[in-house]
Amino acid sequence: MAKKKTYAVHFRGQRGERDASEAFQQEETGTWQRWLKHARDNKKTTVVTCSCLPAETEPVRRRLKVHYSGETERCWLSSYAFTGNEHKPDCRFYSVWSDERQAEIYQGYAVRTAADGTIVVRLPTGLQKKAPSEVRPAENEPGDEPVKRKRRPSMRLLGLLHLLWEQSGINVWHPAFDKKKRTPGWVSWHLQQTAGRIRVGRVPLEESLLLMAMKGTPQVVANREHLRAAGKSKRRLIVVSVLAGWSEAAEARLQSTLPLGLFSGFPDLVLPEDVRLRLERSFGRELGDWRRGMKVVVIAETEPPETTFRHTDGRNRPFSCSTVIDVALMTVSPRFIPLDSGYEGSVEEKLWQEKRAFIKPLRYDGEEDVFPDFVLKDVAGVDALPMEVFGMNTPEYLKRKQEKTAHYDKEYGPGWWSWNVLTDPNMPDFP
Repeated sequence: MAKKKTYAVHFRGQRGERDASEAFQQEETGTWQRWLKHARDNKKTTVVTCSCLPAETEPVRRRLKVHYSGETERCWLSSYAFTGNEHKPDCRFYSVWSDERQAEIYQGYAVRTAADGTIVVRLPTGLQKKAPSEVRPAENEPGDEPVKRKRRPSMRLLGLLHLLWEQSGINVWHPAFDKKKRTPGWVSWHLQQTAGRIRVGRVPLEESLLLMAMKGTPQVVANREHLRAAGKSKRRLIVVSVLAGWSEAAEARLQSTLPLGLFSGFPDLVLPEDVRLRLERSFGRELGDWRRGMKVVVIAETEPPETTFRHTDGRNRPFSCSTVIDVALMTVSPRFIPLDSGYEGSVEEKLWQEKRAFIKPLRYDGEEDVFPDFVLKDVAGVDALPMEVFGMNTPEYLKRKQEKTAHYDKEYGPGWWSWNVLTDPNMPDFP
């Protein structure tokens, strides 16, 4: 990775607004330190932001935190928790990961950043059909016993979906977002922009990506272009859509295909029995959510599309067809915030109704209980406040709950939020 750049820093507070350029930070060190110390002493009224990208004020993005060392009597800056991916890739505050624990899930070559800032991902099965090192996706390990997982050598489809979601900022909510409704088209546009900064091996992800689209929209045109190009170059496809609303007919279609709700410009998808069985085994909760009427996002990798012919209206007409290699599901709220349980759905709904600012940390291919369920971003005096829903009583779960409680008590004090649904069916008030 090329050397990171120091961008100008913007200060806004009771004294007005001013900028500190890179040269100012390096050459006017005495004044620079006074500015930082004033910002730290007045952190409730002074906002410090990085200028690596154009400023956004509602909500404020790329906010920076001022630290102070009593030993050296000097201040320095860092990005706030869960905001590293908001910065420009060449910025010194940029990070692929919003939380360092996400990086610990993978071996170093599974996800890396190239010199130009592109995120390079290794999937179990590469996108180029002739890739020599490809392997079929490994099935999930049985969940009967806790297993100490090693770092993964590749990112699986759920991890890729989480990467797209997080890099696009779709796992973040702020009351200002209500001004522009999050439609499937809005989501697809942001995913397409993010895919332009990701490669799977040597293949740009956007060239193999088909995204949910309604008829007559520009995304349909993009889907068809990518479909034709993938067929010519024998390249596999990544498709992202939502499952169609559940019905008996949709359930029946699941036996042989993915019952998608928005698929304009997609090929016909063939779902082999072994892939369907793996889907049912690995994503049974999400399928249950779908059957209960919740919105479920689907990501699938397919073999390169092939042209087949069907006799319709007295003529043989060409159709594109692709066989699904692997598939993953993710339950989301009406605002496309990922959810790991029905209780989380209730919490997210109440957070939205109360106009709170929050983040849903994503676990990628890691363990579900490593990260908080949500993180509140609008509580005065703290950078980020964890929120946990405790809903199980197995020995392993209770042990992990005890560890989490001790960690949060030490890190945030007694003010962090939790809800034990086994002992109290009523959700506690938010901080």
